[in-house]
Amino acid sequence: MLLAIRERLMGIFGWVLLGLLAIAFSFFGLNWYFQDDARTYAVTVNDVDVALGEHQRTYQLLRSRMQSLMGEAYDPARIDEAALKKNALEQLIREQLLLQEAEAEGFLVSKQLVAAQIDSVDAFKDEGVFSKQKYETALRLQGMSPGEFEWRLSRELTTKQITNGIVQTAQATPAMLDAVYRLQGQQRRFRYLKLPLARYQDQVQPSDEEVQQYYEAHSSEFMTPERIRVQYLELKSDELEVIGDVEEAELQALYQEQSERYVTEEERRARHILVQVAGDADDETIEAARARAATALERLASGESFEALAGELSDDPGSAANGGDLGFFARGMMVPEFESVAFGLEMGERSEIVRSAFGFHIIEVTDIKPEVVKPFAEVRDELVDELLAGQRSDRFYDLSEQLSNLAFEQPDTLEGAAQALDLEIRTSEWLTREGGTGIGEHADVVAAAFTEDVLNNGNNSEPVEVADDHLLVLRVLDHERAAALPLDGIRGEVRAKVHDEKARTLARTHGEDLLASLKSGTPLDEIAATESLESQESGLIDRRAVQPGRRLVQEAFLMAPPDGGQASVTGLALGSGDYVLLALEEVRDGDLSALTDAEREQASRELSRIQGVAEMAALLDDLRSKAKIVIHDQSN
Repeated sequence: MLLAIRERLMGIFGWVLLGLLAIAFSFFGLNWYFQDDARTYAVTVNDVDVALGEHQRTYQLLRSRMQSLMGEAYDPARIDEAALKKNALEQLIREQLLLQEAEAEGFLVSKQLVAAQIDSVDAFKDEGVFSKQKYETALRLQGMSPGEFEWRLSRELTTKQITNGIVQTAQATPAMLDAVYRLQGQQRRFRYLKLPLARYQDQVQPSDEEVQQYYEAHSSEFMTPERIRVQYLELKSDELEVIGDVEEAELQALYQEQSERYVTEEERRARHILVQVAGDADDETIEAARARAATALERLASGESFEALAGELSDDPGSAANGGDLGFFARGMMVPEFESVAFGLEMGERSEIVRSAFGFHIIEVTDIKPEVVKPFAEVRDELVDELLAGQRSDRFYDLSEQLSNLAFEQPDTLEGAAQALDLEIRTSEWLTREGGTGIGEHADVVAAAFTEDVLNNGNNSEPVEVADDHLLVLRVLDHERAAALPLDGIRGEVRAKVHDEKARTLARTHGEDLLASLKSGTPLDEIAATESLESQESGLIDRRAVQPGRRLVQEAFLMAPPDGGQASVTGLALGSGDYVLLALEEVRDGDLSALTDAEREQASRELSRIQGVAEMAALLDDLRSKAKIVIHDQSN
């Protein structure tokens, strides 16, 4: 049976799962997949078994999330697979402990809440309305039934009750807030002297022997990249042929079902004169405003220009300058009292005085765009395309399931799947772990190709979704391992690295000698003068400052405060190779009383959130200390 665990979860549906199941994507495991005589478990938590498949699913989810967050910087070769799998296992243990605690405390989730959560997912909607077909096909692409998804979601919502109950109700005390803000709002002032790397570069010259030694010690840096070529089968919805004609009755039914799409609502153009009055105004003020509106109405009745009166009398500055014109608007765009009257007037008709939350209006309709319904004949071709697209999509999902099964059942060849589904076996260009041309432009494809199972075990990959309704299955055709580049061809590059390393070492050594002098009592400015350099001052800055450089700011806020008027000193080598001597001269604690009420409230909310996270971590630690946890050996 084809395992329903996908290597890639970050297609159109992956973010839905990440959003809904951020705390607990999986809990017990698909125990119903396994018979008693063939059960494999990743971990047992208080006698509850978590299936090995669940560990793999959670691992793939974490891996996909990492790839999505890193974007183009993602490099599969740099991923510590063992650490990632350990993190996935720890997540499963935490989730299982939380679920058991929530159920022991009697937390329940209704079917109505689960349905409401599903109904809120945009990926399950068509034209903003929940679509059962989109829901089921999206789940099917992930190898999951609606029942399983709803079961998982129910458990995720169950654990959210206990986590939200702790995290969102934690409250920081005033004493805690004051103590934290003394540190968080702290300001520091320091002086620093930078020894630039450039002044040491002319003082070093690598020898041939040093170049040779560096090359031998760092041979892994000078390698031709590992590369592969893959065979693959590609399945795209828009390339599938649909068998059979579109029935006229189907088109008519679809037209009726989506009739709202083909209706352009009636729109009205109107102008108004507004006498503004506040909703909480007293009776005298209201009557005075009404009298002003009545006067305007009388002047209109006597023949005065609406445009001129709007410019003179209207309190709506946005329309008064345009003769009161509001432009075209549909129902739902104006306040109800205004809309009701405006849509009840005939062309050119003027209203009596209309009261709304804004005040008193006099409304005149100047133009009407009637409701327009596109006839069936006009949208018939569009409906045909939509039906055919739906049929192609259905066929795509059916074929994708067959492709998954065939690739799994015949893991060492693509021939059977190609013949059964009438697909062409294609061959890629050379790909490295950084990618390549063609299908190598898709990070998911590269990640799948370089997995242990595909690269070293010679198996077909799981289906890789590269776009909506577009996936492929691949296997490695050729594999060339990384090889060392000969020194003669890269001697200049190696020499440059040795030169840079020697210059950095010289800068750091000299800097450490000067630091020793600084610690012994030599003033920083005296050292600067000796080195023909100038020291700089940071001024009073907080820990979020970016000048005079994040690395310097971070170091300054790690240092011990000055003692008895004596500056605290340290030295550090920057990533650029420059060496910096730093003297911390002043520390001022944050003053909570200096914050505005709004800032203090924001600080309290943030600290309460941190407190809630800490309390949640403490609960998990307590649950784990009391739990019986057995991690099963997965090496066999």
